[in-house]
Amino acid sequence: MRFTREKCSTVWRSRVRWAWPLAILAAVLIGCDVDAPASTPPASAPPESIVLAVTPYVGAAPTFVAVAKGYFEQQGLKVTVQHHPSGKAALDAVIAGQADVATVAELPIALAAVRGQPVAILATLSTQSDHAIVGRTDRGITTVASLKGRRVAVSAGTSGDFVLDVMLVRQRLSRADVQVIDRKPRDLVDALERGEADAIATWEPMVADARRRLGDRAAVFPSEGIYDSTFNLTASRQFARQRSEATRRLLTALERAEQLLARDPAACAPIVAQALDKSPEEARQLLDRSRFALGLEQHLLVVLEDQGRWAMRNRVVEARQAPNFLDAVYLDGLASVKPRSVTIIH
Repeated sequence: MRFTREKCSTVWRSRVRWAWPLAILAAVLIGCDVDAPASTPPASAPPESIVLAVTPYVGAAPTFVAVAKGYFEQQGLKVTVQHHPSGKAALDAVIAGQADVATVAELPIALAAVRGQPVAILATLSTQSDHAIVGRTDRGITTVASLKGRRVAVSAGTSGDFVLDVMLVRQRLSRADVQVIDRKPRDLVDALERGEADAIATWEPMVADARRRLGDRAAVFPSEGIYDSTFNLTASRQFARQRSEATRRLLTALERAEQLLARDPAACAPIVAQALDKSPEEARQLLDRSRFALGLEQHLLVVLEDQGRWAMRNRVVEARQAPNFLDAVYLDGLASVKPRSVTIIH
């Protein structure tokens, strides 16, 4: 049962009135949604090692906070952080056996599932409305429709790649109507500034960097209201099955980080700023545009199915039929930590 603060207060008065033992009161209060100390493994237990592949993206903020605040160590975990330029690259490290867990948007997960690679989402960390197409007005880019026949740079297989198609469709255009150029995420803004591309489809902080570099030559078309991306904690199915206790501890630490982000975002901003190599003010702005809530929602499956169909239709991935995306989600870990946040029907 989930106790609200009001219900907890009622329970407290009732127990005092009937003089129940204090131990029972403590047990009840631990069940309330307040900042009760997280459970920790026995002091004698050796720390369990986990390699965490992350990318410099605000959606991964709970991992940055958990590392900085020592929440993983408090759960008996020795977390080694690997840095990757994109969530896709981080997931590739997991698939290759070079990392245990990755932070990644849902599209690379959908593509991996369509390929038959055994990935498992442990939890959604955050949701963002921070993707956009940025075009050069001096190249005639004033609307999304004006992209027709133009060179648009994306990072193939990332959420920016998907956003381009979604926004083109709304203008009755298709991928065949533009010249798609593949660039690494860190090279997108350079390609736009140098004139190698007339527009780019990407996410923050690259959107802000492109706007800053181009100045009044930048035309920005946000995806807000069209596409919201999720950033997810993802592992292999083998990791999820064989290391269920480590998964529980990992999620418990991230739940504490999520609570701190909600309670005191100003205290988290310097941590995120350092991870993203941004100023604290820029980090605060990015945090303000993100929604942090550890969960596994039914909508996630719908998005994965949509993206799987898109990938097969556009031959981004060669496959004869779509997988059961429920196989790409591990429910038990989060259900043991935050049960009411798991709404996927199974």
